[in-house]
Amino acid sequence: MSEKPLKVLLNNCNRKNFIKAPNLPQNRVKDCIIGSAYTNEIKELTDLGINCIKLPASPFLDDEISSHSDIQAFYKGNGNLIISKEAGEKLNKKLSNFNLTFQENIKSPYPDDVRLNVAFIGDKIICNKDFVSQQIIDFANENGIEIIHTKQGYSRCSLCIVNESTVITENPGLAYLLNICQFNVLKIKAGYVYLSDKHNGFIGGASAKISKNELYFSGNIENHPDFYQIKAFLDNYNVSMIYNKSRNLTDFGGIIQLTESV
Repeated sequence: MSEKPLKVLLNNCNRKNFIKAPNLPQNRVKDCIIGSAYTNEIKELTDLGINCIKLPASPFLDDEISSHSDIQAFYKGNGNLIISKEAGEKLNKKLSNFNLTFQENIKSPYPDDVRLNVAFIGDKIICNKDFVSQQIIDFANENGIEIIHTKQGYSRCSLCIVNESTVITENPGLAYLLNICQFNVLKIKAGYVYLSDKHNGFIGGASAKISKNELYFSGNIENHPDFYQIKAFLDNYNVSMIYNKSRNLTDFGGIIQLTESV
């Protein structure tokens, strides 16, 4: 089935804290945002004790990414969230404990759909500055966060985040850039991630950290031709993989990790 079973004994303790560092939970994630269309992933994450807040599909986005969380939301840390106006209004009650700001005009086609598709890793934000939300630019400037500019607008989709200085990507431009920026980068072959019958997806959108030492994949990562390199790379950082062998590896837009267990 996987390196770890998808069903676990749940901790009776329901205490949780806001995740401080976006994309990098230190304990098991307790609450996340995930696209409502991805029922298999929702079930698997729920079985792992994670409460899935289901993000509705946006009528303004292409069907294949219409409920991708990494398109419609950006977590700043400590309970602060930028979210598309349409989704924020629908999820307002479920996100009542969070400080929400709305982002308007997230819509297809590219580049209007990448306003929030930003990789926030440690003390750096990786994005295409030409297209990113001005709210994110202002947030970075106000908090002394370095912005790394990349031509790849789908920067969050393209990066599987392992830790604050380590990533996996199919994108050669991102791999080159982040190596220069002193990241530890594993460059893997492009393709092999399902998005739709028309397009391949990205490894970042097919994965999510669910604790400091656990990386969830939305399908059988063993079918990727670089599986053994990926496994060895993650082993080097003491990160284990959780995945279901019965499904194809799928870009589901990842998750927005919000809270973690205490």
